[in-house]
Amino acid sequence: MVVFKAVKKPVIKSGAGAGGEVGTARPRFVAKTPPCQSVCPLSGEVREWLVPIAQHEAYGQTSRQAFELAWRKVTEKNPLPAVSGRVCPHGCETVCNRKGKDGAVGINAVEQFLGDYAIAQGWKLAKDADTAPGERVAVVGAGPAGLSCAYHLTKRGYQVTLIDAAPLAGGMMRYRIPRSVLPAEVLEAEIGRILELGVEFRANCVVGRDVTLRQLREQYQAVFFAMGLQKAAQLELQKQDGLGMLVGSVPEELPALVEEPVEIERKALSTVTVALAQGRTVAAAIECALKGVLPAPQATPPVIKAEKMKLSWYPALPRREYPRSAEAAGAPAGLGTRVTEAEAIEEAKRCMSCGQCMDCETCWMYCTQNAFVKLPKGEHYKLKLEVCNGCNKCADACPCGFIEMM
Repeated sequence: MVVFKAVKKPVIKSGAGAGGEVGTARPRFVAKTPPCQSVCPLSGEVREWLVPIAQHEAYGQTSRQAFELAWRKVTEKNPLPAVSGRVCPHGCETVCNRKGKDGAVGINAVEQFLGDYAIAQGWKLAKDADTAPGERVAVVGAGPAGLSCAYHLTKRGYQVTLIDAAPLAGGMMRYRIPRSVLPAEVLEAEIGRILELGVEFRANCVVGRDVTLRQLREQYQAVFFAMGLQKAAQLELQKQDGLGMLVGSVPEELPALVEEPVEIERKALSTVTVALAQGRTVAAAIECALKGVLPAPQATPPVIKAEKMKLSWYPALPRREYPRSAEAAGAPAGLGTRVTEAEAIEEAKRCMSCGQCMDCETCWMYCTQNAFVKLPKGEHYKLKLEVCNGCNKCADACPCGFIEMM
């Protein structure tokens, strides 16, 4: 979160008296998964990029610094936020815990704003600091899944060649989504950043005509066929060194655009974000296979629901409805965005930081035993359980559900 007043610690009397034993349970910090993250196919850590925007002044940052920090957090998982911000069906908002108070947080609008802002600022994607050895990987199909896979492998240090039968990368994003929904300038900018990261792009290249399967097997340590909506009807699954290879031919000409615009957009809404997530998943599987290791199990904290939070603690900030497109908001076509900088900050302040401390000071104020020690901003609090009397006030008062008595 967000919006709260700076206050001095009040004197709150303990019912059992100073040092009195109230209960045997003690507070523990237990992070939860916010509902928005639980339903996002991209596993977008929404809370982690909204809260820094909302609290940028408390962190001693300018809004621009906060926007860049948030954008880089988003692009750890999703390299195309300006695209997904326009076509994603934003299921995250349908489960937002704030929905029952005064309307879900406008996550999708802020995501698009960050993508557009990054394009305007000319920010570049970066490789990970601890990159892997540079084995060669071929990705056939330059749609959202292929681009995502190529991005995640390249940022990890692999040498990726992206192959597509079309003259330009983008797949269904370029050839199936109307430009009124996804402007060419936006698509070009976000795809260009991926290619600039070091991805080799081979356009007008048809597997079976310009490059054979044998050549792909001989020249690359792994091959991923990500042909999506442009794939041929006949496909077969082969195995090579434990890696699944989806093998088929790509048509020399893309299918004609016959659907109505509404139907095209509907398909995009249900396809692009899922494809981006699949590309990242495949990239992780390829890296594990090349390293000869099994994927590390990932424990996901339980999802926190509104009934485990104190919604009444949060100031009322009614949801604003942002037009789906920049044009509808009165902005120019292309890089025009539907949300201003001020609106992005105000919308971020509506995030309740479900299940994660946001330094609201509530626990610190209510603790009469001084068991909560303030740490530098962002590190939250340290617990001194030796002085805690188990009164339960901190857990009862915690608005975001981060504290549990155990």
